[in-house]
Amino acid sequence: MRIKTMLQTTAVLGLAVMVGLLGVGGTWALWSTSVPANMGTVEAADFQVKLNGSSMTSWVGIRPDGALTPTQEVYAMVTVTHDTNASAPFSIEATMPATATTHLSALETDLTVQAVRMTNPTCADASFTAQASNTAVIDRNQTASFCLRMSLPPDAPSNKTPSDVTVTIPVTATQIQ
Repeated sequence: MRIKTMLQTTAVLGLAVMVGLLGVGGTWALWSTSVPANMGTVEAADFQVKLNGSSMTSWVGIRPDGALTPTQEVYAMVTVTHDTNASAPFSIEATMPATATTHLSALETDLTVQAVRMTNPTCADASFTAQASNTAVIDRNQTASFCLRMSLPPDAPSNKTPSDVTVTIPVTATQIQ
């Protein structure tokens, strides 16, 4: 009979726990409290990434610093600014591909466009190597610069030299913590 009494006691305790849980709405909390809060104002931060001072969502035209010839390469600088009024400290990572494509130009097959993160005072001093970094971490309200180098091969036909070219260089900006 002892086993029968133990089973009955266990069943009664289990039933008591179940009734207790159902009585408090199924919560495991022993107590709860609430405090009224006044309605506040939520303001979104203005988060902008600018290329050479213009919004990144618009087309940015850049002119190189000279005339491109088979013996003379030209350079252009692109500045990326992380402009925000957010109070939290966060950064962005701006990336530019190492090479770019040209469109609608007689130079399309001959023009080489390279990009690199600028670490020297001038673009002409930049190291345009395959290992060069094209990524910059930019803190709030700071700027980073990239250099573009455009060049023609030494044997480029002279009839292709004096022409206009459009170069498309995608810049990606990603928020990081």
